[in-house]
Amino acid sequence: MSEYTRFERRLARLLSSNPFIKAMLKKAYVVVMRLSAFGKSRISSDFKITPIFSLKESFFGYYDNNPSNTKGLVLFHSSDYDTSKPPEYASHININLLDELSGNIIWSSKSRAFNWQQGSRLQWINESKFIFSDFDERESKYISRVVNIKDYSETIYNYPVQDAYNDQYFLSLNYQRLRTLRPDYGYFCLDKMKKYELDKLDHDGIWKVDIASHNESLLISLKDICAFKTKSEFQEADHKVNHFQIDPSGRSFVFLHRYFFNGRRYDRLLLADVITGDLNLLSESLLVSHYHWLDTNTLVVFLDDIDNGECYSILNIATGQKKFLSELSKYGDGHPSGEGNIMVTDTYPNRAGFQSLFLLEDIDNAHLKLLGSFYHPLKFQGVSRCDLHPRLVWNKRVVYFDSVYSGRRQFYKLEFN
Repeated sequence: MSEYTRFERRLARLLSSNPFIKAMLKKAYVVVMRLSAFGKSRISSDFKITPIFSLKESFFGYYDNNPSNTKGLVLFHSSDYDTSKPPEYASHININLLDELSGNIIWSSKSRAFNWQQGSRLQWINESKFIFSDFDERESKYISRVVNIKDYSETIYNYPVQDAYNDQYFLSLNYQRLRTLRPDYGYFCLDKMKKYELDKLDHDGIWKVDIASHNESLLISLKDICAFKTKSEFQEADHKVNHFQIDPSGRSFVFLHRYFFNGRRYDRLLLADVITGDLNLLSESLLVSHYHWLDTNTLVVFLDDIDNGECYSILNIATGQKKFLSELSKYGDGHPSGEGNIMVTDTYPNRAGFQSLFLLEDIDNAHLKLLGSFYHPLKFQGVSRCDLHPRLVWNKRVVYFDSVYSGRRQFYKLEFN
C-alpha cells in the first residue's frame, strides 16, 4: 500500500501559505500518480458491504454520529444533484428515514442548509427523535428541525444544529462565517460575510439551545475565545470555530478554534464547560484536525505533536497524558470513531487514489485490521470530495461509511466479525 510519506505531508503543509501553487502542484502530482491505479479493481474487501440506498446519490455525512437508532431505523441524506459539483449549485438535499430491514424509506423531507461533508448535521437525539439544520426563507436565517417519528411532528428552533446531547440541548455556530472562511463546512443560503462583519467577535461564537424550553444563549463568544490565552496576532486574524463534540456525560465539549494570519492557518483544540463556558487549552499547533471521544475523559486526536510529528494521540483530558499510536502514523490524517478501547478510522486517497478503512480492535496493543480499500475518482475534489467518514457500531459489528468508488456518492454498511 503506497501512502504519502511524512515528508510529502509536511511539504503540503508548508505550501498551504500559497493555496494557488499548492493546488496546481497537487493536481499535477495526483494525476501522474493515479496512472498506477489503471486497471485495478475499485474496491477491495473481505467483508460484506451493502449499499443503504442506491436509487440516488446518498451519504450520511460526518463521522461523529451514529446513523442508526436502536430500532433498525437509519438516517441519511440523498441528493437529486450531481455531488461531484460544489454544493452551492444544489438547491436542496433530501433528509431520509429508512427501515433497514425492508430497505424502504418511511419518511422524507428537504433541507436547504447543507454541504457534502456534513450534510445538514442530521443526528438522533433519542431513539424516536432526530434533528437537522434547515433554512427559513421568510426569516432569512438558519434553523433546526426536530422530528418525532411517532407522529412525524416537527419542532422548530431558531439556530442550526452543530452537535446535540441527547434530547437535552444542542450547540450551534455561525454557518455563514464557515461559508466565508471554510466553505467545506458552511451553508450557502446566505452570502459570504464582509471583512468588517468577520471582525465583529462579541456577538458571534457558540450558542447553546435547551431543547425542552427553547431557551437560547451565546455560551461563548469569539471575543471570549480570543481573550483566552490570547496572542498578539489575534487582533489582525480571521477567526472561526467548528467541529463541536460533546463528551458522553454531556458536561463538556471540545471544539476547534481556527484562525488565519498572514496567509496561514493555526489550530487550537479547546475544552469547554457546558454550563459556565470556562475554557481549557488541550493542544495548539499548525495542525489539530479530527478527534473523537472514546469515553468521558479520553479523546483520540490527530495532531502535529512536538515529539512525534503528525500522529494519532490518545489524550486523557483529566491528567493531560498522551499516548502515541505508532501503528497508524504512516497513514496520515483520518476520521476516528469508536468507544473504549476500540476504534475505526480512514485515510485520505493515497498515490493510487485508494482510501483505506481500518479497525483498531485493541488500542492498547495496536491490533490493526484492514477492512477495505476504496477508489476515489478525481472528479470528486475540494468541497466535493468524499471522505469515508466511518461510523462504528460495535455491538452490531457494523461500520457505516460513505464512498464514491462506484463513481457516485453512496452510503454503505460494512459487516465484520
